[in-house]
Amino acid sequence: MPSPFPGMDPYLEAPDIWPDLHDRLAGQISTELNRSLPQPYYARLEMRPEVGIVGLDSTRRIVPDVAVARTRRPSPATREGGVAVFARPRGDVSTSVRMRIPSEPLHHQFVEVRDTSRRHALITLIEIVSPANKRGGPDRRAYEAKQRETLDSETSLIELDLLRAGEPIVGGERLAEFVAQLDPPPDYLAVVNRAWQRGADLDFEVFPIRLEDPLPCIPVPLRKEEAEIPLDLQYVFDQAYDSGPYARGAVDYDIAPAPPVSPERREWLTGCLQRWKT
Repeated sequence: MPSPFPGMDPYLEAPDIWPDLHDRLAGQISTELNRSLPQPYYARLEMRPEVGIVGLDSTRRIVPDVAVARTRRPSPATREGGVAVFARPRGDVSTSVRMRIPSEPLHHQFVEVRDTSRRHALITLIEIVSPANKRGGPDRRAYEAKQRETLDSETSLIELDLLRAGEPIVGGERLAEFVAQLDPPPDYLAVVNRAWQRGADLDFEVFPIRLEDPLPCIPVPLRKEEAEIPLDLQYVFDQAYDSGPYARGAVDYDIAPAPPVSPERREWLTGCLQRWKT
């Protein structure tokens, strides 16, 4: 069953849903590239370690992008809009937040394109940004370090940001300044940086994506003199969605997405969902 939306599904950005989609997208990208890459190239999945705070009571697998799982209910003695008066000591434990910090790094998938004729040299790296990368902390710093390392190498870099929340990270701070000037402002981004287009300046091919639009078809660079491989991100997303649990009850489409859409888009979003349900 297809997604209710023509492009990215904003409901799948929720912290408890995103990790599943992230891995499905990476797997589908690898599958599609291996169908279209010429010899001697191949695509494979790799894992990026991330350390984050996760909830203790999550019913899903533990992933670093789930920051808080559950808060303990406040004491019944607390009253909104007034002062609580306690006639005797309370027996209910006060509100708290339960967290777990993993003792070992957790992992997210990314895609590598390698060349068998050059001792499996890394030709192109395809990164999918996670929520942990877009907020401050060790995961963002690790992503930025790998980003800089790749931009200083002979490997082309593709970055996909399908998350509206968080601080921009694809392409680095300088690219974020230029993207912020786009009108209308994009909700999502796909960015391609070719290894041979680096020097005093970095040349980025930017694909701005609006929530209302299909995801783009982007080029996957190989060597400078070789034809680039088209990668249809909308097709990849549709395949990932159809193979996932999202239309099977894992996503509650009766509530607002997280993060919520702007008031101007609520009517559009409601219309998409109504057509999908009929």
